[in-house]
Amino acid sequence: GQKQKREREENLDLHGKIIQNLRRENEALRAELERKQEKIELTLAIIQALMVVIGDEKYAIALGSIDTIESVTEEDIKYVENKEVINLRGIVIPIVRLDTILNVKKTKESDGNLIVVIVKKGDQLAGLVVDELMGQQEIVIKSLGKYISCASRIISGATILGDGEVALILDTNVLI
Repeated sequence: GQKQKREREENLDLHGKIIQNLRRENEALRAELERKQEKIELTLAIIQALMVVIGDEKYAIALGSIDTIESVTEEDIKYVENKEVINLRGIVIPIVRLDTILNVKKTKESDGNLIVVIVKKGDQLAGLVVDELMGQQEIVIKSLGKYISCASRIISGATILGDGEVALILDTNVLI
């Protein structure tokens, strides 16, 4: 009887140690998984972007979605089925006036020349009219989540610039 009791205690002790080891391993795996998840989120949150000005607001356009940047005159803009288009090297590209879509007041009068950022989605193109180019910058994306309920979903997030100013990130896929 005494021998069986000791064996049972040894077995319980062994089970306890096994369970403790499994718990420790589980905790270590969970911590490692959380670290990797944070690392993934960090890498996804940084993109190269072209910073542009529309009205007196700053916006970011992901470099990966940009095909070219063109200078276009007002005379180059034609109308096809009541929509503005430009003919760029034989390709007809619809024009998107971001100031109108974003409801941003024009701060300067057009001198007849427009800066058009040509964006692509697959083989489709669109020309986004911007007021000014600020240059390329690496930006950290902050999701706006439930703070914004923009029906068009044109704004995919925001970024905080070096001077503390907030720039909105445009989702060009929505515009094409």
